Amino acid sequence: MAEKLLLYYKYIYDVKGFTGKIDLAKETKIPSTEAAIESDTLEKLQLFKDAILKITGKPAPNL
Repeated sequence: MAEKLLLYYKYIYDVKGFTGKIDLAKETKIPSTEAAIESDTLEKLQLFKDAILKITGKPAPNL
């Protein structure tokens, strides 16, 4: 299960609000509903970290 992907969605929501969640879904092409059932693969985690860096200008936290 995608615990870490969902934690990244929570993180971006806390930092950027609803707009941040939308931006993360656009950047990763993985909406939060799909992230809830996806596996936490290294590739997907890196995809989310890269997207968070692009959206916030800061590195994603290590979860």
